[in-house]
Amino acid sequence: MRERFYFWKRKSGYVTPLIAIVTIVTVSLALIGGAYAWWYYDIKVPAEKKRLHQLALRKQQADLAAIASFYKKSLAGVGIPQAIDILAEVRRNTLSVSALGLAIKSVSFECDTLSCAFGFKLQPGAILTLPVINFFGKTYPASIPVKREKDKAPVNDFEYTRAALPYKESRLLKEWQSNRTLSLHSCNEIISYVNSYNSLLKSDKGEKTLVNGVITYKSYPASSVKDKEKALAGQLKVRGLRSAAWEMQINDESHLFYARATEINAQIALYKQAYRDAFLIRKIESNDKGIKISGGLVCKA
Repeated sequence: MRERFYFWKRKSGYVTPLIAIVTIVTVSLALIGGAYAWWYYDIKVPAEKKRLHQLALRKQQADLAAIASFYKKSLAGVGIPQAIDILAEVRRNTLSVSALGLAIKSVSFECDTLSCAFGFKLQPGAILTLPVINFFGKTYPASIPVKREKDKAPVNDFEYTRAALPYKESRLLKEWQSNRTLSLHSCNEIISYVNSYNSLLKSDKGEKTLVNGVITYKSYPASSVKDKEKALAGQLKVRGLRSAAWEMQINDESHLFYARATEINAQIALYKQAYRDAFLIRKIESNDKGIKISGGLVCKA
């Protein structure tokens, strides 16, 4: 009867297989738990730290690249002294071609930060001649453009393309590339000056010619990387650069400084700027009114 009652014990006094199973399961769970702890703390946690570190490193590299791209783009262009030289060279070449006795109807040009292009249209029935120009000491032959069906405006009779400029980088861009301190004016100071300059033109010339020579903002001074600069203050020199886009229209009008000399009027308009080192010129082009100058304006917060 007692043997039946103590059914969980063997006759020899040892525990039944149920206890052994529980023991084995417990030991197994302990081993599994230990293995999991080892995997978690020795493999997963270090791997996660490494992944997060790599993500942070990639983000830092991307932010540094974005900052460099912003500065390189903002500081691109030529200074006002170089732009004045370009306008002088443009005028000299267009006049030299006109002086050859060609029946020229109109002249157009467009200059960016790398080169200039010229286009000449002749009077109907004029004899086509293709002179060579000398632009900043290099000669360029004329070419006859091919009109394509999709061209809406009539092409030039002859033109000059990719006449190279001798200027590669602005002074400010060189300073930044050399990791030197940028000599920038305060943005508030620049904005106040531009507003005063435009107001002076308005009071001197009246409403009808307000657009002529006025500095028009296409965007106001701002930075797309200011937060990135602050976050990486220990990795780079924080300069607080702000960049704006502007343009100026110089009309070919007889009451200006020189009649029928729009290039000279544009030179004077640039020369008389009080903060000439803040203006970077990226494009000078002729249009149906005269000459449009556009570029960037840089300052610091």
